[in-house]
Amino acid sequence: MRARRPKGSSRTRANAASMFASEAELQNAIVNYLWACDWYVIVTDAGEAARASRQRHRRGKMRPGVPDITALKNGRGMLLEVKLPGRNLTRRQELEHRYIAEFGVPVYVVRSIEDVQRAIEEVERGERIG
Repeated sequence: MRARRPKGSSRTRANAASMFASEAELQNAIVNYLWACDWYVIVTDAGEAARASRQRHRRGKMRPGVPDITALKNGRGMLLEVKLPGRNLTRRQELEHRYIAEFGVPVYVVRSIEDVQRAIEEVERGERIG
């Protein structure tokens, strides 16, 4: 199963996300929003860790392509990949997201706080499993 944007999201959310100069800024805003909504948040930084160490990922370590954010609340969870409008998933991210979805965990590509709000609504209603 492929990671998809929440229902109703647009590929061109330039006006909503243009206030963020980088994915890191958007990610920080999303993390703060999730905390404010009482979600437990884990930021993986898998790509950053790999780039910083220049080492290959090994078994038991963070895998490349893992989504940026894991959010948990009331026995439910979701993984979020943060992308600015116009940016696409890498092939490795697509494969990893599909693999994760096979375990029944919803994976979303989010480009704005509005995308996160829609993802939360879907997860809380139980509309999306994997």
